[in-house]
Amino acid sequence: MSRIVDIPSSRMSNFFRFQRDPLGFLVDARPLGDVVSLRTSSFRPTFIINSPDFVQELLVHQEDKLRKGRSAGVLRRTIGDGLLTADRSAHRQQKRYLTPVFYKERIHAYAEIVAQETKRLCDSLQDGVPIAMHDAMMQLTLGIIARTMFKTELEQDKAALAEAVDVTIRHTASTIFSPIILPFGWPTPGNSAHRRAIRTLDAMVYGAIATARRAPDLYADSLLGLLLDTRDEEGLPLPDTEIRDQMMTMLLAGHETTANALVWAWYSLERSPGAAVKLHRELDEVRLREQAAGEPASAAGRYRDQPYTRQVIQETLRLYPPAWAILREAEQGLDMLGAPFPAKSSFLISPYAIHRNDGVFGDAEAFRPDRFQNGAAGWPRFAYFPFGGGSRGCIGSQFAMMEAALILGTLAERFTFTSVPGQGEAVPEPLVSLRIKGGRMMIPHRRTAQVANPAAAGRA
Repeated sequence: MSRIVDIPSSRMSNFFRFQRDPLGFLVDARPLGDVVSLRTSSFRPTFIINSPDFVQELLVHQEDKLRKGRSAGVLRRTIGDGLLTADRSAHRQQKRYLTPVFYKERIHAYAEIVAQETKRLCDSLQDGVPIAMHDAMMQLTLGIIARTMFKTELEQDKAALAEAVDVTIRHTASTIFSPIILPFGWPTPGNSAHRRAIRTLDAMVYGAIATARRAPDLYADSLLGLLLDTRDEEGLPLPDTEIRDQMMTMLLAGHETTANALVWAWYSLERSPGAAVKLHRELDEVRLREQAAGEPASAAGRYRDQPYTRQVIQETLRLYPPAWAILREAEQGLDMLGAPFPAKSSFLISPYAIHRNDGVFGDAEAFRPDRFQNGAAGWPRFAYFPFGGGSRGCIGSQFAMMEAALILGTLAERFTFTSVPGQGEAVPEPLVSLRIKGGRMMIPHRRTAQVANPAAAGRA
């Protein structure tokens, strides 16, 4: 019996429904079957993949027969031929020389920078004075990525750079899912704004490269220093254009996704008081243990000692995965789990929809960090995959988890956040990554530590 089912609605209604509400369309398609054919043209058939075993086939077992296709072509306009857009041999080579940036000892060093930058934001917040949470998280993670990856301070230009990132993200998203992709050289308002934004980002990136070339020893333990030291297969140094592409990739993929996830985390905690109480209890107990020990733990040590904080991030990534859709295209015919797919087939995988499977998670729409108490034990391998999978899985996933959990813990230790009244429920906006539509105005409320059993915390 075939595991491929045809979607019951017409091709035209599918198109308009997806354009209007892609997330709703994908969630509604998930229960229809393991693989749902959208009944597009036989020349370029399109399938929605809902089953974890088919996801594993595409992302792991058959990845060499697939390419990113349309999405990579659009992303190239901004990030060039970096790790996110490179295919096959180029991707493997780039991943080899970038992997050391995310070694464990380096991530521990980055943790201190994350803590420093987050404490700086804490110090700037005023009790009861609303903030634009999306802007705050974007500027925070932008500053962190600049310091950890490029050893560059952005305090003066942070707002302008964050705005440039926002413009590129919005225009890229609208282009990827547009039925017609206009040439980037055409002087449309969107293309013009996108090119101006790229010039703003390029000025920072090429400026950092030039500074690092003048004093390479100062950048030895950063991504930028690693790129300056890297040699290609012929022993030649990487050209500035390739270094630029990798920096742009990290800049866009490495901070906007984390910022969006954090906004969703604050929103979810506000709406889940029980989870917020558990989070604050853990943070207060960690602080009391540090006081009893007479010295603060390292940032990496704090991350290790806050399992529930990590669970909050994991649950946020389940309900609101930044990479809400993954696209693949087959250059040749392939067989997956006994089902044939013709050449030029397109596949759409939605972690957002797959993560909402009640059969796997039970009450999947509820925000319950406790479900990660035992990790992902008992779930199919690709029932939960916020960082993708296979060789194209996110190279910085461990860094991203550490960064998000430390930011959440550092801020939540000192503040709770409530939404400014009148905004209503948050609406997901599926751009290149998943954000809250219109952002979220939130009010910081300063808090004091409250521990049910301080003596027990001191003995722990």
